[in-house]
Amino acid sequence: NFFGAERTTIAASEALPSGKVTLGFDFAYDGGIGGGGVGRLRIDGRPAAQGRIPRTAPVFYSIDETFDVGLDSGSPAGDYPAVNAWTGAIERVTVELR
Repeated sequence: NFFGAERTTIAASEALPSGKVTLGFDFAYDGGIGGGGVGRLRIDGRPAAQGRIPRTAPVFYSIDETFDVGLDSGSPAGDYPAVNAWTGAIERVTVELR
């Protein structure tokens, strides 16, 4: 969700399996200020979908945007209403910057 002006969707063609699932997302950045890259979604370690993200925030996000897990209290990241909370259990979140 690029400041509400552009939205990129990367979605797997298959439904998530029931039970405990590990989701992963990798972003291969092109570099440069506001550059784009390729996003890759993984389900239980295997590739599930990928797509091109044409650009990223050039310097910083707006002061009212948040980094939420399980809830979007700012603008929604997907095609769903804002403040739409996940009702399942999230056991752990790991963010690795490389």
